[in-house]
Amino acid sequence: MRLSFFFVPMLLQYSIANLATTTLNNLTDQSALLAFKAHVGDYRSVLANNWSISHPICSWVGISCDSRHQRVKALNLSGMGLGGTIPPHLGNLSFLMSLDVTLNNFYGHLPNELGKLGRLKFISFSFNKLSGSIPTWIGVLSKLQIMSLRNNNITGPIPNSLFNLSKLEMLQASFNVIDGNIPSGIGNLSNLFDLDLRHNNLQDQIPTEIGNLQNLESLALGTNNLSGLIPPAIFNISTIRVLNLHSNQFSGRLPSTIGHSLPNIEYLTLAINNLIGTIPDSLTNASKLIGLDLGSNSFSGHIPNTFGNLRHLNVLSIRTNNLTTESSSADQWSFLSSLTNCRKLSYLVLDSNPLGGILPPLIGNFSASLQSFYAYECKLGGSIPKEIGNLRGLILLTLDFNDLNGTIPTSVGTLQQLQGLSLEDNNLEGSIPYDLCHLELMYGIRLNGNKLSGHIPPCLASLTSLRELRLGSNKLTSSIPSSLWSLEYILEINLSSNSLNDSLPSNVQKLKVLRVLDLSRNQLSGNIPSTIGALVDLETLSLASNQFQGPIPESVGSLISLESLDLSGNNFSGKIPKSLEALSHLKQFNVSQNMLEGEIPVKGSFKN
Repeated sequence: MRLSFFFVPMLLQYSIANLATTTLNNLTDQSALLAFKAHVGDYRSVLANNWSISHPICSWVGISCDSRHQRVKALNLSGMGLGGTIPPHLGNLSFLMSLDVTLNNFYGHLPNELGKLGRLKFISFSFNKLSGSIPTWIGVLSKLQIMSLRNNNITGPIPNSLFNLSKLEMLQASFNVIDGNIPSGIGNLSNLFDLDLRHNNLQDQIPTEIGNLQNLESLALGTNNLSGLIPPAIFNISTIRVLNLHSNQFSGRLPSTIGHSLPNIEYLTLAINNLIGTIPDSLTNASKLIGLDLGSNSFSGHIPNTFGNLRHLNVLSIRTNNLTTESSSADQWSFLSSLTNCRKLSYLVLDSNPLGGILPPLIGNFSASLQSFYAYECKLGGSIPKEIGNLRGLILLTLDFNDLNGTIPTSVGTLQQLQGLSLEDNNLEGSIPYDLCHLELMYGIRLNGNKLSGHIPPCLASLTSLRELRLGSNKLTSSIPSSLWSLEYILEINLSSNSLNDSLPSNVQKLKVLRVLDLSRNQLSGNIPSTIGALVDLETLSLASNQFQGPIPESVGSLISLESLDLSGNNFSGKIPKSLEALSHLKQFNVSQNMLEGEIPVKGSFKN
């Protein structure tokens, strides 16, 4: 019992001493946070309204404490509108395990004092304006698992000390200005499952040691200056789900076994490189593929007829290559038959390949999931099959720069989801179908550079979502429908190089956000209405090669956004208005072949 009486005071002394230590350390954290508050720009007064000594720091906004010591273990200030440089006082938060200042306006270098935070497991400075290089002290944070530096202005090379972080699982430093090469030490980060260095200035080859990262699930090195062969070891990391190497200078061929060695690949993006050879048939064995982009390379040979095996495929882009179809086949686009088995396919991009042949009727067999179909500049001949009207989910149809003939099928009018129709520079004939007026969601119609004839359908004015109308370089006749001038939110109208007549009406002023108006090379006449001066967003105005007459209205000087003005080849008379000197953005000006007289303006843009 005597021992018990002796032991109780000892416990009491220990508890008091421990409480004092905890209070002292808690005050250390409080002091560090108050110094942080005083140093940074608190533009929304988030800290000013929450961080107060009248409340325990563990109740402050963005603060989490451990239950035992009541020390700050997590600081989450993401998206709070803070700014200035990151103060060194944070280095005194010795229990800190998580630091998140994402989505603020911090700038300058990361302070060296952060290297004292040996307990850190998570650190994120993403979406700020930080500069300087990745600090070498980062390698001291031996417990670090996740580091994100995305979307800053970080420069310089990747420090070798970074590869001491054996527990690192995620490294994100995309959208910076990091340069130099990827050091071979990258292979030391054996626990890494996410490596994102996109949109930097990294150079030279990818080190073969990257193949040591056998837990890697996402590798994103797109939009750099990397070159040479893609290390074969990358294609043997069976855990990879996302591989993004687009927009570099990689060369060579893809391994023939790629579809077998990457069984878990879901997104493969190799676009905009210098890759050659054929598309490996084994690729269609990568059954988990959702997105495949091989565009803008130099792949040749045939498009595999087995893409239909990729039942989860949502995006397929093989644009801008040298791919062909089987010329001996009666149906040169037979690969489409296989692709119709991809019932989730929504984005199909085939443009800028010398495919040739004729678009087959089986195009209508794609499911309603297909939203975008790009097949421009593919040397397509024949007519547009009426079965295209079966693609009820289609949002964008692009068949420009081919040799298509025949008429625009009226079945296009059944595509109720269509927002963009682009058939430029073909040999299409006949009239513009009135069925297009049923497409209430239509944003842009591009039919220029064909042989279309007849009238412009007045009902196009019912398409209140229309922002772009290009009907130039056709054989259209009659007058411009007066209803067109009621499209008050349209941005571009190009009716040039047709045989349109009549005059420009005064209600042209209703096109209040119009940026481009090109009516050149027609048979339009009459005066330019003074109301044209209301088009203050107009950047391009071309009325060249018509039969307009009378004076150039003074109100043209009110077109404050105008960059190009072409009134040549008409019958304008009188003087060039001095008001045009107010057009400070004007770069191109042509009033030749008229009957104008007097002086040319000398002020404003006319100085140049």
